[in-house]
Amino acid sequence: MSKKNTPPAPAIPLELWRELYQAAASFHLLAPWQWMDDTHIFGINNQHGVRLVTVMGSLGEVFGLASYRGTTGANFLLRLLHREFAPESPDARFYQDALLVDFVPRKDLRKEERAIIQQINFQPPVRKPKLFPKFQSHKPGYTPWFVDEAEARLLLDDLRKALPFAELIRTNLALYDSRQENEFPFFPASVSEPLTLEQFEWHTLVPTPTSADPPIDAHAFELSPLLALPQPSQSCWELTAFYAPMPIGEPPRPYFPKTALGVDAATGMILAFQLAGPEHTMAQTAARGLIQSIQASGRRPAAIKMDSINLIQALKPLAEALGAKVLQVKSLPMAHEARRSLEAFNRQR
Repeated sequence: MSKKNTPPAPAIPLELWRELYQAAASFHLLAPWQWMDDTHIFGINNQHGVRLVTVMGSLGEVFGLASYRGTTGANFLLRLLHREFAPESPDARFYQDALLVDFVPRKDLRKEERAIIQQINFQPPVRKPKLFPKFQSHKPGYTPWFVDEAEARLLLDDLRKALPFAELIRTNLALYDSRQENEFPFFPASVSEPLTLEQFEWHTLVPTPTSADPPIDAHAFELSPLLALPQPSQSCWELTAFYAPMPIGEPPRPYFPKTALGVDAATGMILAFQLAGPEHTMAQTAARGLIQSIQASGRRPAAIKMDSINLIQALKPLAEALGAKVLQVKSLPMAHEARRSLEAFNRQR
């Protein structure tokens, strides 16, 4: 990602920065990861929205707080808890909707963050090693980025609520023992001092189905020239779409482009690949990749293999209009190998 194309960091009032850094410093001093782990999740529902908050650090690698926002954020966290995918999965970064604060050496801060620290004259707690708060915004399809003003206010609220909750958990570590895995205490809307665990209301959350991409309208494409092309009876292609790990630096924040790959299932030859931005769905990207594959190869496939239910349902009308049969498969070995080759090539550039 070229520096000259990198969007500027969002503007945030210095007074808000002071409050946020001070709240992070108090959280760092408390160090709740010494007795809490990622199962000690609590919820918040107020003017900043709904989120699930968890403390990071029980594994001794990353120390801080994560706030999973709304339905998308909650779904991501619940899928982690249900072990539907591993946190270290390379694709996990493309789908989480969360705000994170962790603590890093000064050398790991971006120049914009060092400038803010200097402006507000922030000094971290006297500890070794000397660590500074780092605030990051994660949104599906976008690269980790600076928080904006609304996100800074949300994270400030989370940190301030995490402190008393962590203190309560310190002496009530068995709190979750009799609860279901997806049952969480929600911070009271109105706190009666002193805060007690009895003021929290427990709610059970279940993952909601991921919204499917709308079906592709075959009439949106000029199919007549494509239908005139030959269609070998044995020709079979693999079609996939995914986020590419090569960020594009366009305002308002850098994003991961959606990428579609059309690959000959017999030879592994890449027929075409298509890039698209956040304004296009994954299915639209795949549809454009299919059309481009036909145009580039000069022929139509008799069958198209896909491993995504979302893509199958969305592209079926287009495939049928092209006279191709859609095949649902568990894996796409040729397409996945082509993807690995493309990503390896881009890492070397």
